[in-house]
Amino acid sequence: MQIAALSELAPPPEPHPPEIAIAEVSHDLSRAMERAEVNAWLDLYDAAPADFVARHGLSIARDGDLVWTTCTTIPFIHFNCVKNIGVDGPATEEQVDALLAHYRAAGILRPWFYTNPHTEPSRLRCWLEARGLQHQSGWERIFRDATPPAADPLFTADDVSVEEVMAETAPQWAAFIDGKYRLPASPWLMALVGRKGWHHYMLKRDGAVAAVRSLFIGADGSAWSGIDAPVPGIMAPSFDLDAMLGERLVRDGIAAGAKLFVADIEAPRPDRDGPAYRNYARLGFRIAYFRSHYSYLPAYSS
Repeated sequence: MQIAALSELAPPPEPHPPEIAIAEVSHDLSRAMERAEVNAWLDLYDAAPADFVARHGLSIARDGDLVWTTCTTIPFIHFNCVKNIGVDGPATEEQVDALLAHYRAAGILRPWFYTNPHTEPSRLRCWLEARGLQHQSGWERIFRDATPPAADPLFTADDVSVEEVMAETAPQWAAFIDGKYRLPASPWLMALVGRKGWHHYMLKRDGAVAAVRSLFIGADGSAWSGIDAPVPGIMAPSFDLDAMLGERLVRDGIAAGAKLFVADIEAPRPDRDGPAYRNYARLGFRIAYFRSHYSYLPAYSS
């Protein structure tokens, strides 16, 4: 007589709703959210110092509404990716082939393509896979409107403070980001401090920087949140520090006229449960969709 495994005797887990609301997002709203990020990157590249651009082979290119980035010295996903293929209009196989040819000519081994449920046509994923790219990862795209949060602080801690980055603290902020990502980007980052539309924040504990996050508010009132470190759930186990930064960004962003906030959960979970989801729900965010990332497998993978 065989004895059943304990896992077979235990009742299945009770299903539960996600920790955050999931919105029905229109095609137009999806485009607006993706455009908020694209506008931030266009402005970010416009700010890059000329000597930094030349030294790192840094560029951002446009063909109509389509935008893609290239960097020959830094193999970082954001610096070698197609930002919005199939977003503002249907993609074509010719576009995919031309973009892949561009990255091959530049010596980029792993370019990245982003897709989401509204990307057109739906067979774009098939075109990418037919050319050897595979679904590598993805992020939860989340958003909120300009409804003010409750007056009382949502996230508090006795031993920390959040401050906006100014010219005198820019080197400290930039060095922290470079250290976390092992990047040489400080000259570029410091060019963003004091630049119109950009708001950068540091969370400090006992006078030392512990976490950072930035917000870019475009001319249309759409705000993109990024340049965050350490990434909670990936680079750091705690989500609390990032939540405090997120609250400051939302409050300051609303005061500055932001109408739409766009961000990502970069450590997604299939059950959409966990501290990142709970914290963003408290901040008034909802899930728009899961944005998938496609690239070639690393050369060392099996």
